[in-house]
Amino acid sequence: MNKQQKKLVANVVVVTVFTAVVVVGFANIKNVVNRSEAMRAMELIGKEILQYRKTYGSLPSEYNVKKFAEQIGTVRLIDFHYRATWIEFGAKPDTTVLAYSRKNYRGFVKAGYIVLWLDGRVEWINKKQFEQTLDKQQEQLELKWIQEHMQKGKDTGIPF
Repeated sequence: MNKQQKKLVANVVVVTVFTAVVVVGFANIKNVVNRSEAMRAMELIGKEILQYRKTYGSLPSEYNVKKFAEQIGTVRLIDFHYRATWIEFGAKPDTTVLAYSRKNYRGFVKAGYIVLWLDGRVEWINKKQFEQTLDKQQEQLELKWIQEHMQKGKDTGIPF
C-alpha cells in the first residue's frame, strides 16, 4: 500500500469509529431525556393528585388521573399503573407506592421504575429495589386482579 491508500484507510476507520461513538452517545442521551421527561410528567400528575387530595380529602379515581394525564400530554409515561384503589386508609405516605411506570432502557441508563409515592415524591428506582417494595405492599386481591387482566390481554394501566 502506498502512502495515499494508508491515509484513506486511516480516514475511513476514524470516521467509522467517530460515527459509532456518536450514534451510541445519542441513543443514551435520548434515554436520559426520555427518563427526565417521564419523571417530569409523573411530578405533574403527583401535584394534581395532592391538590385533589387536599381539596376533597381522598385520592382521585383512575379516570380522573387518566383524564388529567391526557390533558397535559404525558407521552413518555407508558405502562403507567395507578394504585389508589389498593391503598388503605392510614397508609404511610413516605413508603406507599401510589403510581409507577416501568422503563426498560438499555445502555448507560439502566431499566427501572419511576415511582410516585403517596406523599408526592417522584423517584427513579432500580428494578430489584422496586419489586421488593411493591411485593411488601400488594395484597392477594390486587395480585389476583392484575393476573386476571393480564391473562385477558387487557392493559391495566393508563394507555398513552
